[in-house]
Amino acid sequence: YSEAADDCLSSIELNDSYDKARTLLVKIRDDEKKVLAEDKEAKRREAEDIIRQADEYKDSGNAFMKNKQFEEALDQYNLAIDTSADGPNSHIYYFNRAAAYRYLKQYSEAADDCLSSIELNDSYDKARTLLVKIRDDEKKVLAEDKEAKRREAEDIIRQADEYKDSGNAFMKNKQFEEALDQYNLAIDTSADGPNSYIYYFNRA
Repeated sequence: YSEAADDCLSSIELNDSYDKARTLLVKIRDDEKKVLAEDKEAKRREAEDIIRQADEYKDSGNAFMKNKQFEEALDQYNLAIDTSADGPNSHIYYFNRAAAYRYLKQYSEAADDCLSSIELNDSYDKARTLLVKIRDDEKKVLAEDKEAKRREAEDIIRQADEYKDSGNAFMKNKQFEEALDQYNLAIDTSADGPNSYIYYFNRA
């Protein structure tokens, strides 16, 4: 159409009274408008189809979530996001995937998805609320890990001290080889703990 319109304009420029060129130019402009409208409608329908497909994946994920099938839900939310990463409902897909990640205790990924949801829709308060919960979960897990490590360290020291005490008992009975074995075990168990200097001294 662009070339056709250019030729009509050239024809009119050469002969301003040649009405056929003017009439044809009007028809070409109408054709151009029609094609643009058809293209716009086709793109609108394509966009709607993409959103519809993404929403179907989201709905499928929600059904899995209700059944506590979190891995399967995650797969569906991934498909929804892959289909429409920045569409009008994409903030919901990220939020839902964040919830699935949270149940799977993948807190870093969950937090990232909440931030993506907020970035897409700053007024989506559900994502902000979930993000706070995820941060609390992370703190709780860190505290639990710290406590578990503390208890593990205490158990190691306790076991090493038992070997040391056993070695001391053998020393009292002048069973030096047996005492040495126990001090070796104490050092093997805790070579650089708070009481390790005693194990080395006793073994000496």
